[in-house]
Amino acid sequence: MPRTYHRSAALAAGTAVMLINGVIYAWSIYSMPFGEGFGWTSAQLGLCFTVMLSSFCLGGVAGGAAAAKLGVGFTIPAGGVLGCAGYLLCMFLAADRLWLLYTAFAVSGFGVGAVYNGVLSAVVPRFPDRKGFASGVLLMGFGASALLLGTLASRMMASPAFGWHLTYIITGALILASAVLGRFFLLPPAGGEKGAAAAGAGGLTPREMLRTARFWIFFALAVIGTGFGSGLIAHGSYIFTEGGASPQLAASAVGLVSVMNGLGRIAFGALHDRYGFRVSLSLDAALYIVCGALAALCVARGLAVPLIALMMVIGACYGAVPTISSGVAQEFFGPAHYGQNLSILNLNILPASFASAIAGGIQTASGSYAGAFGLFALLEVIALALTLVLSRISARR
Repeated sequence: MPRTYHRSAALAAGTAVMLINGVIYAWSIYSMPFGEGFGWTSAQLGLCFTVMLSSFCLGGVAGGAAAAKLGVGFTIPAGGVLGCAGYLLCMFLAADRLWLLYTAFAVSGFGVGAVYNGVLSAVVPRFPDRKGFASGVLLMGFGASALLLGTLASRMMASPAFGWHLTYIITGALILASAVLGRFFLLPPAGGEKGAAAAGAGGLTPREMLRTARFWIFFALAVIGTGFGSGLIAHGSYIFTEGGASPQLAASAVGLVSVMNGLGRIAFGALHDRYGFRVSLSLDAALYIVCGALAALCVARGLAVPLIALMMVIGACYGAVPTISSGVAQEFFGPAHYGQNLSILNLNILPASFASAIAGGIQTASGSYAGAFGLFALLEVIALALTLVLSRISARR
């Protein structure tokens, strides 16, 4: 029988796995060689990020369904294989093969999605007393990857000794190794993946969940919150450069946003544990609105330092939705089908992923990202209203 590690060890190992797989959020750094080398536009590269996040969502759903039958001991390393394969496919890129870039990151995103769902499903249920904290720590690792791996990758790609080809190979190898080795620390206690259901734990099936108003309201506000963060973070380097930052400062700023993304996940997770979803989501929306409006002004006027500070807060806000989703999936719909319900709830990333293409399109059409900040800030007003509606519905239950 495989050894089962203490939940603290599982949390630490899961955070390490998430840290490496979270490199997909360093896309604005990893994509930089393609604009110069192949002549691909900001809109085209932004669409690739959309493709990758869409596949990430589908990988989470497929991984959740597979884990229900085969266990996370299978889905986590299987996802690692696909995550690695996507980066290796990029070795065959050429200026007339933009389609291959989309294919490669569709494969990689699908694999990372399976790993993501597997890690959360294996670790979070072992912290019934601190769901928000556990998911926050895991997702901190996922969000902090742009600082640690993204900054390192930027230097490696700029170095003649490495270049982007070798950097991509090393990245793929790390994704594979983390998933294969990490699985041994993440295996739940005997019967853990099905134990809750077997013990008669309550909860809605995915089909029953989809029939509730609470699911759709939360899903809608999650789309807006996730879209705001992912749509602009995907263009982080370009936004900072437009705001007057040097390329070196822009790369460092992307890392700082990543740090705040990670810290925001812990902070909003703890806030959710103590005060519930209403307070945490309302604060998230309010900060988005204020920072989005101010960031639009900073971009337009070339104010690099305040723009970086505002993007750091936006990074922290971006960490709120996935962290709160991990708790809400069990709070609203019960523990019996947690992994599958969470993967469906995380499908909010799918429509939200188009925000990157929208932001890129606005920049291509107008020459500035200021309009994208303004648009997303207005949408957050709707998210704030939906949070209040969701709170009233939940209070009546």
